[in-house]
Amino acid sequence: MATLGLDVERGMFLGIDFGTTNSVISVYDFKEGDVHTIPIDGSNVFPTAIQFEIDLEDPNKLSRIFGIQAKEAAIIYPESTVLSIKRLLGSGQKIKIQVEDKEYEFEPEQIAGEILGYLKQKADEYVQEELGIAGEFSGCVITVPANSTDKQKKMTKEAAKLAGFDEENIYLRLEPAAAAISYAVNERKNKKVLVYDFGGGTFDACILNIEMDEENEPNISILSTYGDNHLGGNDIDKMMMDLIYEEFKNMTNGEIDLFDLEVDDGVSKRQKKTALVRLQQVATQAKERLSTAKSTKVVLAPFLQEPKMININMEISKEAFLHHKRVNSLGDKPEIVEKMEGKSVEDLIDKTLETVDECLKAAALQESDIDEIFLVGGSSAMPRIHEKIKEKFNKDPFKSKMSPALSISRGAAYYCNMIMMPTVRGPIVHEKTIHPLGLEIAGRRFMEIVEEGLDIPKEGLTIEADELLTTNFDHVTSMAIVVYENTKPSGTEKEKDFVYQEGMKRLAGTSLRGIPAASKGEEKVKVIFHVGQDNMLKVMAKSMSTDGVETELSVDELYE
Repeated sequence: MATLGLDVERGMFLGIDFGTTNSVISVYDFKEGDVHTIPIDGSNVFPTAIQFEIDLEDPNKLSRIFGIQAKEAAIIYPESTVLSIKRLLGSGQKIKIQVEDKEYEFEPEQIAGEILGYLKQKADEYVQEELGIAGEFSGCVITVPANSTDKQKKMTKEAAKLAGFDEENIYLRLEPAAAAISYAVNERKNKKVLVYDFGGGTFDACILNIEMDEENEPNISILSTYGDNHLGGNDIDKMMMDLIYEEFKNMTNGEIDLFDLEVDDGVSKRQKKTALVRLQQVATQAKERLSTAKSTKVVLAPFLQEPKMININMEISKEAFLHHKRVNSLGDKPEIVEKMEGKSVEDLIDKTLETVDECLKAAALQESDIDEIFLVGGSSAMPRIHEKIKEKFNKDPFKSKMSPALSISRGAAYYCNMIMMPTVRGPIVHEKTIHPLGLEIAGRRFMEIVEEGLDIPKEGLTIEADELLTTNFDHVTSMAIVVYENTKPSGTEKEKDFVYQEGMKRLAGTSLRGIPAASKGEEKVKVIFHVGQDNMLKVMAKSMSTDGVETELSVDELYE
């Protein structure tokens, strides 16, 4: 594989789909003009998992195990294993692990950085040993869900930095946009495409307009995107877990609560944690088997050994799985339980289609306007999803030669090609703003500054507010600058917009201090928004007085 024509000073770039459940990495092959998905430990799909243990050479240090070995070790060592770390990025929640009775604490981005560092190491080894390329990956394109917050994006970048990538060479791109490139690279027709992205932890729907340019290369515009950061394949796994757990409760007369580690019901904490990891893994396997079978057998023998032996041996049909209504909290937070209680797999699939409807509405399109449906993410491989898509759009989803689990990473690798060889022709994605952005003003009203659907140039989009803010009282020397995002689809009817309405999300707030004291309304403040191609926002507020002050705010506060 040759690297002639590469921007070698920038180093090599790695395409990364860092998923909740699994991760995939890919690299662009400049000799073949195609993408290689890099196998990690013998598989293209790498479980996003890490397990800690005491270092054999230095008992004061921890060693790490990654991927499938860590996932399997979770059965025996649940206290020292971390799964689904992506859902905790940006949450500020500490990760506590226990290794041989000693407790350690990590930030989520540290754990994510450890996993990304392992992926980088394996990618470096692959290109050196298999492709004969000297050097290592200094940059990367990491994909993020369309609805991810600025805090989540910032922590994803921080994790990549901790993994050893150069800070200035870390790029974020939306998962649906990466999937679009993966689809469009071989497309030579004008089309409107729905990307149905059902991953392990999130669901995104995105509608793309693909138009061929004069050189017959696809130009991709995002017409609309809508998503749910708390709906993914993990939630479908929980439905299977709930079904099996109901059998367990019947066998024990409800006397044992595996999710309450403090109650004294005769089962140790260690045994409960081990049982829950086994339950989760068996549930995932049973779900996958039902993709091709009408029924499957679930065997957990023994499931518990104390205070008495419990063996689970049950047959579960596809129909029972699809229509079982969730009953148990399964350790989820109250807001998740409220959202999922009484829901079935069929309901969750319908929920994804409701999100698709919102996406269609935002783009002012009907089902009949969609030419192709491109399924992305491992969870989208469920046959029932194919059936529901066909019922809704009266056409089969696009039959790709590659697994839906690989398309996002491959699209990220094409992005890498554009960065490393910017003069090379190929699919072009016109990045756009996802939702309207603005400020809270007097009366808790929302003043829109950035519209949705605006093109974001390479250098970013800078927009100055049409109106200057003014002081509301005499001799005021500070002003609150509070930034909101309006996540309501543009297709819905708009009344007066207030920041407390449904769909409004507070991104961050700061204060512009040092405003010269003056009478009410005399002092004016200019506000400027800058949106990068990764849809991350910076806000500058500046007092217009000669001796005024200014402040710049990176919107990285987690919003509720």
